[in-house]
Amino acid sequence: MSLLTDNPVADATGDKFGFRDHAQILCDEISATSDLPLTVGIYGPWGSGKSSFVNLCHEIFKAQGVPTVVFNPWKYDRRDEVWHALIQTVLDEMAARLKSEALKAPDRHRRAEIEYTLARVAKLSKTAAWLVTRNAAGLFSKGLLTSADADTLLAEWQESGAASYRHVNHFEAEFRQVVNEFTGDGRLVVLIDDLDRCTPHAAVTVLDSLKLFLGEASCVFVLAMDYQMICDAVDTQLGGTSARGRRYLEKLVQFPYHLPAVRFGALFNGLHREVNGLQSDPALWKLIETAFGANPRRVRRFINAYNLSIATLRLHSPPTRTRQMHVAILLALRFQHPDFFALVQEQPDMLASVFRDVAENTLEGWPADDPELVRLLKAISPGQKEDFPQPPKPADIRLLTDSLAITAGALPAADSGG
Repeated sequence: MSLLTDNPVADATGDKFGFRDHAQILCDEISATSDLPLTVGIYGPWGSGKSSFVNLCHEIFKAQGVPTVVFNPWKYDRRDEVWHALIQTVLDEMAARLKSEALKAPDRHRRAEIEYTLARVAKLSKTAAWLVTRNAAGLFSKGLLTSADADTLLAEWQESGAASYRHVNHFEAEFRQVVNEFTGDGRLVVLIDDLDRCTPHAAVTVLDSLKLFLGEASCVFVLAMDYQMICDAVDTQLGGTSARGRRYLEKLVQFPYHLPAVRFGALFNGLHREVNGLQSDPALWKLIETAFGANPRRVRRFINAYNLSIATLRLHSPPTRTRQMHVAILLALRFQHPDFFALVQEQPDMLASVFRDVAENTLEGWPADDPELVRLLKAISPGQKEDFPQPPKPADIRLLTDSLAITAGALPAADSGG
């Protein structure tokens, strides 16, 4: 068995979870929309397949002949870097396409039109670079260069014939006109992925940039993000409560699109052959569904750790079904409920009593006040129709947790998203 990766699917051939049809419907609606600009938010929790969905949209827009730019802001951390990188990525993509189109121009007149637009793109690029030195013309509060530094750079550009300064206050209007020329009065789609992997100030800077610099153009901005994480980022950056973050996104995003949930049956069909033992065991897959839901990333990570653990046990002797299920149960607790797993490590004799109290509804205190943990323990208690084994004995827990420390790494912190 090979390790499963978190890599998103690149195109429809890798779509195991039925995203392609949903992406087609959304892209068709975007392509037919005439009221521009438009901002679409693709909302989904960590690991739910947002990047795969964005890649499928990119493939569909490309097939439709819609000019599309993909931008990943998480590579940039500082404010000036991220908004300048966004603008420059869009301009660079436009320039590359215009140069290619110029080579194929049917006549001199058309080539001249393309070269004129290309020259305007180049001028906008210089303006964007100058804006960095002026810290976005004062739009952001903390610049990296002094005013004297920026004035020196501006003087050097003016000496070389670059008239960037007079375009600073007209960037948005200039950009709108260039997009119209570039698209032939169509639309430019900008796909922005991994926004929720950014630091809060970088994420908010990207969102602000859409309004400040690009907001009048015939563009469709498609933002893939974890809704709650971005609300929290706005709260962190601007101060206030989660309500402020929600209001901010409601003003920016005209169409919220919630990523279709992956059916667990599709997840099973796509991944069960990758499991190193108990591939189709109902108890194993009930455990997976209860602990991780239909989150592809979390399930893949669990399967990787499980496969390595079982392979390690097989170095000594083939593990029984009971032993394999014990591994799976302890791993699920380790990934989803690390505090409880740490307690089991310290007091291995308490696990059996917790299972008994859960089954008899007599559990009190912690972990009784953790409903997700209680739900998991109830679902995998002995006596279920899936034939879950009795909890592992203390000696087995000590043996298996030592093995898990090798195959699954250090005890993980609780997921923070991403």
